[in-house]
Amino acid sequence: MLSNRVGLAALRDTLNIFFNRNFTHHKKPNFTKDLRMALENYTELHLRPIKIQQCDFGDFEKVSLEYKEYTIPADERRCASHRPACNTKNGNILLEVKFSKVFEDGFKSLKDYVYNNGRMDSGGLGHACALSSLLVFLTELHEHEQILQDGFRRYSKVVNPETYIAALLTNHLLSCLVFGSQYRISDDYRDQPPFCPCKDITCDRHIVYGQTSFGHNDVWYGRPDVLLFPKQTENAYMVPLWYINTQDEENEEMEDIHSLEMKRHSKFEKYASQVLSQAIIFAFYQSNLLEERRIEPLSTLVPSLVITPDQYYIIMYDYKRDILLSNEYQVSSLWEDDGLNLSAILDIWMVLNYKDFTPHLKSSVAQGLDGSSNFHGILKSRNIFDETKRIRMLRYTPSKTYDDEENMIVQDAYTYFE
Repeated sequence: MLSNRVGLAALRDTLNIFFNRNFTHHKKPNFTKDLRMALENYTELHLRPIKIQQCDFGDFEKVSLEYKEYTIPADERRCASHRPACNTKNGNILLEVKFSKVFEDGFKSLKDYVYNNGRMDSGGLGHACALSSLLVFLTELHEHEQILQDGFRRYSKVVNPETYIAALLTNHLLSCLVFGSQYRISDDYRDQPPFCPCKDITCDRHIVYGQTSFGHNDVWYGRPDVLLFPKQTENAYMVPLWYINTQDEENEEMEDIHSLEMKRHSKFEKYASQVLSQAIIFAFYQSNLLEERRIEPLSTLVPSLVITPDQYYIIMYDYKRDILLSNEYQVSSLWEDDGLNLSAILDIWMVLNYKDFTPHLKSSVAQGLDGSSNFHGILKSRNIFDETKRIRMLRYTPSKTYDDEENMIVQDAYTYFE
């Protein structure tokens, strides 16, 4: 306990030096004001449970996965109690979970900081480290925004833009939001620039490449574009990210608004088999890694990220309760006006630091959604459920190629399962 207090005190001293330094390029930022504005104007992210209808195993290149949003028969008593005006004619409802409920600890930590005059007296060393990374990022927010926008325009038309965009996102957004800025970009990319391709003379950051593949022959393989891990957790916890290049679609001329919205909605759907299967496999891998290192998991709900140049998606899989959540139906913009969306920054920050801001579902909600993904059932029907215990990081990279809701009621799961 004493060492933890000493470490926290040392971190506070370091942060105080940083926060009170002389900012030469712009006036000293008001962190409390910025965070208060972000919290008060936060746009809620809604996660819906997904049911896997069928899938094929053992083929990394052509993952076939059919899914739909999970629905349940409407409970007339519960609907009448919580939504008197709702129509239950079709007999089914959709459920959704608020991101702010899943990451309640993270939002509480932010509110404690904002409404406690910027003090970091609660939450322990992990919260302080995570919060420090967010505050430091906010000091350079406008510089990072400009670098990202310039980089997206510069590399969107090159033959193989994925490495360059992934490096930009990693160096100027994602790694900035984890304490220690540790990451690993997949070494499977054809182009591997040794330094950040942002062209900013003050950057020149070295890019770390390495193995990111994991999986098992009888189930699936996963290969994130980027793995991120907070420094203080000794790589036991990590977050996978998949980057999807959609810049060409957005640059098409004569694009009307309706067509653009349809494309935004279909971006995730186009890559759903790939990212959902890999997010599930990663959750099992994370579980096995913790067990191997004799670390008791704080939560079995494991997050993954999917990012495009203008959108972001969050996938969460509970490998114990077999619950798969995603915001794929919701247009979640990475940008707002000419800058980064502050709500998106908060969402991504909490996901990247999920070891400290432990995600969880209320017990009644977890019980109500138990088994809703149907993945455990599919595995057991093929007699391969036990193979999930053998999912490991690979020493080699498998070959891979890249190429009835209309009248449904949507109900908040926390309210429905009260």
